[in-house]
Amino acid sequence: MTTSQNKKVSVIVPNFNYKKYIKKRLASIVTQSYPIYELIILDDASTDGADSVIEEEIKNIKEKYPKLKVRFEKNKENSGKAIKQWVKGVKLAKGDYVWIAETDDLSKKNFLKNAMKGFEDKDVVISYTESSAINGYGMMLTPNMRFSRDKERTGHYKRSYTKNGEDEIKEILAIRCSIPNVSAVVFKKSDRLLKIMEKAAGFTQVGDWYIYLELLEKGKIAYCKKPLNIFRVHKGSVTHNSHKNRAHFDEIKSIHRMLQDKYDLNEKTVMYMNDELNRVSMKHGIM
Repeated sequence: MTTSQNKKVSVIVPNFNYKKYIKKRLASIVTQSYPIYELIILDDASTDGADSVIEEEIKNIKEKYPKLKVRFEKNKENSGKAIKQWVKGVKLAKGDYVWIAETDDLSKKNFLKNAMKGFEDKDVVISYTESSAINGYGMMLTPNMRFSRDKERTGHYKRSYTKNGEDEIKEILAIRCSIPNVSAVVFKKSDRLLKIMEKAAGFTQVGDWYIYLELLEKGKIAYCKKPLNIFRVHKGSVTHNSHKNRAHFDEIKSIHRMLQDKYDLNEKTVMYMNDELNRVSMKHGIM
């Protein structure tokens, strides 16, 4: 049996104007207890001088880790969507697995080691760990985000698990995007992943949710209950822009409709989906 330690992981670090977080973020990646195969850093035409900091950090990384493959790609113009950078990174990646480690987040030293254990089951396409949340200054907001994702208190996240993807969708992922952010996730790399990500770029607000749902139609999900991903929640993360709020509501509604057409969902799940849509409607002031 192939152990998780033999699997090659490409780490994709998409950045846009997060100069102040880059050093700590890169340090939290290269010091992982699980060895990474390559580091791909993408800058989406930052205007805060982030590229200079990245170039300096790459020099330091190469001195400390001379065997690590490091690649830095800079866009001349901003792509307009984070997922377009994810697509670019996946296209460049040479590893068997990809971890999209967003620049403003952090990870504990054993994040990757625990996430990769999920792939000891060959049918797993998504493996992720629980998250804690910090604010823009690094202060702890919550040590565990599971309750914010399981608002119905179903106990879904009480233990680590590996589960059939369709079951995960029917039980909780149909209600809301129950994976808090992409930095918590390692994907099995495939042509299918790339095609799904390219299609997800058509969404403005829920592209990550769409990716998880589509991937899990044909694969399993593994979850580690340890909060090893550190999700940075910024003060301005919840937008008050009416156009974006409407788009968020409409895209959730379209995802819900798609899922109800595709799966035989039980009455309780459908009720929770309706409650979630009403909650989002009230939050954004949409009647």
